[in-house]
Amino acid sequence: MSASANECIVGIVRAGEAFVALANRALSGYQLSPAARQALAVLDGAGEPLSPTEIARRLIVTTASVTSLLDTLERRGLVERRPDPADRRRLLVAITPTAQAMVRQYVPEVVALQGAVMSGIGEEDRQQLIAVLTRIREAIAAASP
Repeated sequence: MSASANECIVGIVRAGEAFVALANRALSGYQLSPAARQALAVLDGAGEPLSPTEIARRLIVTTASVTSLLDTLERRGLVERRPDPADRRRLLVAITPTAQAMVRQYVPEVVALQGAVMSGIGEEDRQQLIAVLTRIREAIAAASP
C-alpha cells in the first residue's frame, strides 16, 4: 500500500472519531450514550412504534444489543414496550413524550455542530468529498470477504 493510501484511511478514521468525540462532549448533558441517542432519534423519526428487530436493523447492530439498550431506556422512562395490536406475541417500542422532547432538542444541536465543522469547506469541495467517500465505501464493499 502507498503512503498516501494509508494517510487517507487514517485521516478518514481520525476525522470521524474526532467528530464523534466532539458530539459526545457537546451532548453529555443529556446523560445518554451515543447508542441511546441514535435509538431515540430512530424512534422519533419513524413517527410510530417500531419492533426491536427494526430498531436493530436501522442502527446496524444486533437485536441482543438493542434489547439491553431498550431495557435501560425503559427504566429511565424514555421508551415504552407495548404489545403489537396486529400480533400480540410481538412487542413494539414507542418513544415517550419526555424522550421526544430531548431528541427534538439535541438533533438540532448535532446539525449545528455539523454546520460549524463544515463551515470552512466550500460546497464544491463538499460535493467532491461526498463523491470520493462514496467510491471508498463501494471499494470497501467490493473488498469484503
